[in-house]
Amino acid sequence: MSGRITLGTFGFDALSALLPDPAGARTSWASGTYIYASPCAMAEDATERRVTLRRSPLGDSLVYEAATLSAPVRVEAVTVDTATKGVAFAAEADGHPIRFTGTLAVDALAGVLEDESGPHPVHLARVLRPHGDATCRAEAPGAAR
Repeated sequence: MSGRITLGTFGFDALSALLPDPAGARTSWASGTYIYASPCAMAEDATERRVTLRRSPLGDSLVYEAATLSAPVRVEAVTVDTATKGVAFAAEADGHPIRFTGTLAVDALAGVLEDESGPHPVHLARVLRPHGDATCRAEAPGAAR
């Protein structure tokens, strides 16, 4: 059996050296895309919003959509506090500043959005499917969901 390596001869220490160190594991949310949206509402509902957060080792980015805006707003300066799950962003939308401060959870994004009409509490549920409910499919094309 010379020259043949078995688990018994290879040894636990050598095997464990090949496995990743659990102390080196990331404690933050994984990279990926997280979508948070207001509940299905009428297309003309001014409170309808959607936030798409993209987490990456190279940096986070965010797209904010609202029924009252002419187009989605890409936000490059988003702050996500991994320890507290706090999130904040500021941008220009249709010539007006908007600011958001809140908290990320596994199932929702909640906080306060400030725009030209003042501060508004916002609670957006996490969207786990790429399509809306059957009742939402009848919405006008281009409406933010």
